[in-house]
Amino acid sequence: MALLAGLSAWAIEQDSEGYYLIGSAADWDEFAAIVYNSNQYANAMMTADIDLGDDQTMIGSNSESGNSPAFRGVFDGQGHTLTIAYTNIGSSSVGAPFAKINGATIQNLHVTGSLSSAGFHPTSIVSDSWGTSRLENVWVDVNIVGTRTGWVEASGLVGCMKSGNLTLIDCMFSGTVNGAGSYNGCFIGYIDSGSATLTNCLSTGTFSYNGSGNGFRGTYTNCYVKQFPGTIPDEMQCTDEQLADGTIATALQAGRDEEVWVQDEATGAPMLKVFLPDDTQTSIEEINAATAKSGRRYNLMGQPIGRDYRGIVIEDGKKLIVR
Repeated sequence: MALLAGLSAWAIEQDSEGYYLIGSAADWDEFAAIVYNSNQYANAMMTADIDLGDDQTMIGSNSESGNSPAFRGVFDGQGHTLTIAYTNIGSSSVGAPFAKINGATIQNLHVTGSLSSAGFHPTSIVSDSWGTSRLENVWVDVNIVGTRTGWVEASGLVGCMKSGNLTLIDCMFSGTVNGAGSYNGCFIGYIDSGSATLTNCLSTGTFSYNGSGNGFRGTYTNCYVKQFPGTIPDEMQCTDEQLADGTIATALQAGRDEEVWVQDEATGAPMLKVFLPDDTQTSIEEINAATAKSGRRYNLMGQPIGRDYRGIVIEDGKKLIVR
C-alpha cells in the first residue's frame, strides 16, 4: 500500500545525525511514508510516547511479496511506548508495527495495545524479517488475535524469519497470542530460511494455538518462558515463584556490569530497566545485598522468608541454593 505518495517534501524534523524525530502519530505516518516511497534506509528515534488510536499505518510494506519495500534502518524507541490498535489486516497481508524489515535494528521500544489479523504472521513488532536484523531492549504487552487457519506463523515478537540472520537480545513478551492457525512460535513464529539467535529473553505471556506444529525456532541462550502450548525446553521453563523472588531477573542480568534487567517493585516481576522509573525498580545488587543477623534468610527481593523456603536465598549476605 502506498502512503502519502504525493508528498514531495517532508515536514518531519531530523536531528544533526539525520535521525527522523517521531513524537506523534502524524510523525509515525510520515516516517512510514518516507520508508515506503523514498528511503528504506532512513533512521528514526521516538521523542515521546505515541498512541496511534485507530491509525492502521505500519512501517514497511504489509504485502507478502519479498520485493516490496522493507525498513532497513535503525529505529530507537528511547524507552518510549507505542500504542497500537491494528484491526484491518487482510487475509493476504502480514501485520505488525514493522510489517517488513531487511537489515534493520529496533531497540529500546515498548509496544502495547492490540492487533487482530486474518492474515499471515500476526505478531507485535515485526511480521517479516529479512537480511541481518536485530531487536534489543524491546518489551511488548500486545494482545494478538489471529483468525486465519492453515499455515500462519503467529508469535509474540517476530512472525516469520524469511532469510538472513536475526538476533534478539534482552527482549520481553508479556502479552497474549490467540491463533487459529498452525506452525506458530513463542518469540519467533517460523524460520523459512536463515538463522535466529536469542539471548537473555523472557516470555511471561500467554499463548493459545488451535493448530499444530507449534514450537521454539532459533538458538536460545539464557532465555525463559512461563507458558506455551508446546514443549518448553527444561532449561527455559520458569515459574511464578522464580519470577517473583528475583531468580529470573538475576539470571537475565547474567552478571553484567551495566544494569539491564531489574525487579519491578510495582509488579514484583522482572523488567528491562530502560522502561521503568527509578522508584519502581530494585537493582540486582540491592537484591543480592540483602542480609540480617545470623540465622535469618531473605529471598532475592530482600524479603524475610522461613527456613522451609526452597530456591535461591540470601543468608548472612551470601547467596545459597536451598533444595
